[in-house]
Amino acid sequence: MLGAAGVSVTGPGHVSLGQANQDAIALRGWRGGWIAAVADGLGSRPLSGLGSRLAVQAAQQTIRSMPTEEPLRASEPRQTATEFYRRWLRAVPYADKSCVASTILMAACGRDGIGRVWQLGDGLVVCRSKGSFSVVTPERLGFGNETRALGIHRAWSDWCTADVALQERGDAVILMTDGISDDVRIEALEMFTDALVRGVMARTRRGARGWLRNELVNWSTPNHTDDKTVAVIFKG
Repeated sequence: MLGAAGVSVTGPGHVSLGQANQDAIALRGWRGGWIAAVADGLGSRPLSGLGSRLAVQAAQQTIRSMPTEEPLRASEPRQTATEFYRRWLRAVPYADKSCVASTILMAACGRDGIGRVWQLGDGLVVCRSKGSFSVVTPERLGFGNETRALGIHRAWSDWCTADVALQERGDAVILMTDGISDDVRIEALEMFTDALVRGVMARTRRGARGWLRNELVNWSTPNHTDDKTVAVIFKG
């Protein structure tokens, strides 16, 4: 049986300035499994919080609109990403789409644990699939480590996608914005993942949400300021 939990909290930097959370999250049941999406609006853009909210909504709508007779394993990842991007562009009420620039990380897993993830921009996707841990997000390369984002980058080559299979107890896919991932050392990612999955598996969905919120609000990194969002789909 698949479970899921997720939460988004406003970072101390935005709280101190009286500003809203620029991250967004959407987590919803789907075909006996789950759809998860997290997004992080670019702080340099004036309406990025709107962009992130529209992004997670478009992610949910795109995956839920897949034909019910078409299993996820047969769906074409580029086609899904293209349809998602079109939905997001239509939803943005401005001619200049870059004013709401946002990243997007989305995942869908059916009841059989077969799933897929998509990512454009910063943040991190990690998974334990068939008992094996991996970091899905590739190492960020390029001039100045420029952030890729909706409203700015449109090439398929800017996306990262991967298939996952949540088959064993404790298998999971985790989506996190860079307010979390930037503070977790590469060598600690597997331990961090396992601790997070154990934490949510040991609680009800409501309890897991409260536990995650407490962990993110009381984040252990000194002087952390950024918004923080995480979503996890797991095999219980």
